[in-house]
Amino acid sequence: MTMCYRELKRPEMIAEAYEKAVKKEPGNEELLSHLFMAYVRCGNYTKQQQTAMALYKVAPKNPYYFWAVMSIVMQAHMSDSKLSCTMYLPLAERMIAKMVKENKLEGEAELKLYIMVLEKSGKRQQALDFVNGLLEASFLGTPGSRWNFYLTKKAELLLRMERYSESNAIYRQLLLDDPDQWQYYQDYFTSMFALVDINWTPDETTQSVSCDYTVELALVFIEQGIAREEAKSSKKLRGPYLACLELLQLLLKRNHSAASRLASPLEQIKQYFTIFGDKNCCFSDISNYLYMLESETDKFLADILTSLGLNGENTEDMLAKEPKIMQRHVCYLAVSRRLGKHCLSHQEKLRLAEELIHRHREGLTLGTDLLTTDLQYSDNYCLLAVHLLYDAWCESGDQLLLWTICALLESALKSSPSNFHIKLLLTKIYSYLGIYGPSVGIKLELRHIQFDTLGYMCFHPALKVGHYSAWKSVLTEALLFFSTNFKDTSEYIISAYKYGSFTKVYEFVQFRQRLNDSLQFALLNVEKNICDLILETSNHQSAEKVLTSMDIDPIIDECKWEDLRDNRDLDVMLTWDPPHSCLTHEQRHLSFTEQKQWLRLRNLTVRALTAAMLLPALPLSHESTTSQAVNGGGTNMCDALLSLHDQLKQHVEELETEHTCERRYSLQGPFCTLIYPFVTGRHGALLLQFLRVVQCCFFLQDDTGKLETSDLQMLTLEIDESMKLVIGRVSEGIIVEGNGQQQFSASTLTQAVLAVETLSHGCLLLGVCDKLLQPLRPVTGRKKSKKKEETVQQAVTSVISITTVKNSFFTRNFAFKSSSIPELSNVNLNLFFYYYEFLPCY
Repeated sequence: MTMCYRELKRPEMIAEAYEKAVKKEPGNEELLSHLFMAYVRCGNYTKQQQTAMALYKVAPKNPYYFWAVMSIVMQAHMSDSKLSCTMYLPLAERMIAKMVKENKLEGEAELKLYIMVLEKSGKRQQALDFVNGLLEASFLGTPGSRWNFYLTKKAELLLRMERYSESNAIYRQLLLDDPDQWQYYQDYFTSMFALVDINWTPDETTQSVSCDYTVELALVFIEQGIAREEAKSSKKLRGPYLACLELLQLLLKRNHSAASRLASPLEQIKQYFTIFGDKNCCFSDISNYLYMLESETDKFLADILTSLGLNGENTEDMLAKEPKIMQRHVCYLAVSRRLGKHCLSHQEKLRLAEELIHRHREGLTLGTDLLTTDLQYSDNYCLLAVHLLYDAWCESGDQLLLWTICALLESALKSSPSNFHIKLLLTKIYSYLGIYGPSVGIKLELRHIQFDTLGYMCFHPALKVGHYSAWKSVLTEALLFFSTNFKDTSEYIISAYKYGSFTKVYEFVQFRQRLNDSLQFALLNVEKNICDLILETSNHQSAEKVLTSMDIDPIIDECKWEDLRDNRDLDVMLTWDPPHSCLTHEQRHLSFTEQKQWLRLRNLTVRALTAAMLLPALPLSHESTTSQAVNGGGTNMCDALLSLHDQLKQHVEELETEHTCERRYSLQGPFCTLIYPFVTGRHGALLLQFLRVVQCCFFLQDDTGKLETSDLQMLTLEIDESMKLVIGRVSEGIIVEGNGQQQFSASTLTQAVLAVETLSHGCLLLGVCDKLLQPLRPVTGRKKSKKKEETVQQAVTSVISITTVKNSFFTRNFAFKSSSIPELSNVNLNLFFYYYEFLPCY
């Protein structure tokens, strides 16, 4: 039964079942433990605490006691800071202190939980005292990793308490034990420079502390670390060499004279390249220090190229004969690009790209024995060539270069089918071309959390070109992950409680909250609603059923705008561009803002459509019910529609003001939204006009004079003009002339997609108009005023006029026979989308 409720996503039913069982057997330890886990699934921390204490009374075991403590900590996490600091955290601290005093702590997790509570309470001194006392005794003589945890935690506390000398001494010792741990170096430098800034010197009480409190002592320590590595005959560690570069960088930023005692940046980076140049991490390691070369850039590159021996006149001598030499040459090319040496003329870029393509193809012979899951040694030659060709396209706009890139990447993917960098680049380039069909065969194979971090690579390209079947498939698969997030993470949290990993409980809860607040999750939800409204509605009745199943409240906006988080991984694609060409923090923030603007546009659209669909029609029984229909529930929905119309209008105007040109980010950056084609195609204006038609039809049920015949006439003319603009943008044609040749126009295709979407919304709204006008048709034996009859007739005429224009759109632009398109208030768009997805351009 528990499994059934869990699959139904009804964890509260599990708790109810065990509550009833515990009432019958209140002393049953197994039932109480199951009840506790049921409350974990529900996230009811108060009930967790009560149940855990009941368990401890039945069976006095440490795990049950600390389940209660952790439940209190989680209550502190979910409450405001004042209540957390005054009630929950002090209570948790007292409960653990009681166990410490009685010497009842048994496990390592319990010790770590006490430290976590003290740190959250801001009691660092007490935490340090505990670390120096019981924690040290518990870890004394244990294996290195556990002992390092004790030392690391102690050093972190001392650094936060600004006791730099003691902290530096511990980090110094940690580096002697583990000289390849980069975080230790960073904290070591932080504490050392803090001591230098305050002119700290040891006194009688601190003479026993072995710390580096001057730059000179730090220089000696780092040089000794490099000397130990140089003396090795086996594999060398990267940490000491990078630490020397980092120290040099910090000293140069401070204009410290001691920088001259270290080897120059040229010598250090050359030394690092000589030792580690054949490793994939070499470029990422030294890229942040290349700017220090300054005027010695050319000498550095020339020396590296000479050491490779690949600059002979014979073509065969230019090719690497071993994978390690090839990797060094790739690193050399990557460094050259980072230093701006690929800022060449158009022809020079093409020649260099051609050379790299040749090296890539010849280099495949060195990887004939590799598995299909391994990356080819020469893959990065191909990727560098693609970046050069992309640069050439950005300058010339020659679409043939993009097709060349696609052909090159498709060929490389056959030789290296597991290279996700090639797959990501292909998806990007196909999207620029306005193509999605081939992207389906690339198979990014996103799994689990990747739907949140990398899902943007799939969602946008499918929507942009109107590949609705693929769009719906990706949306459904991604939403399945998000919908099971709560259930799955609940199981992880339960496991953390069972095995005493209390710090992981907090991490899993934060992880779950981060997914719930994901911008991608919110966007996928609203896009799925729009997708269903487009694809699953063949008439007004089916549209009502679809909206009912969505359970959307048009009055209440359920999106938590302030809590939205950007979980996209925008660093997943390789880039060797100079720093000024890479994706900046400002561009990341701009993209996040743009995504939220697009989400708000879609959110308002769905809610406005829902409000329109929920407008009640006038009953046919008798005239007296008119006031009930208008002044009752219908008024609330009408007010909601008016409010949403105004909000949507204001938002569209803001977008038109802000998005005056199309944005483009770097190749490794995110996609732009469809805001710019949306506002330039006047789709927002047309949608607002359709909403206004629905409002006019609803006001016909009222005799208060809210609607004039001239309003409808004016609205009809406005819709006619908007339709002409939409048709005009789509009629420009998919094939355009550019650079003296015919090119495929992805922007026109996007306009067609937005036109189809807007008109499908218009179909739904015209269906609403039909529903609202049905009761107002003349009925035998009923008398109406002549003025109202004229108004109703004008409304019907206007709706027919709008329908005629929309029929003309489909007939003229998509080669549909007019006889195959019924009245658009009941149009079935599924057939249209079926043919649309298989246009020749795919």
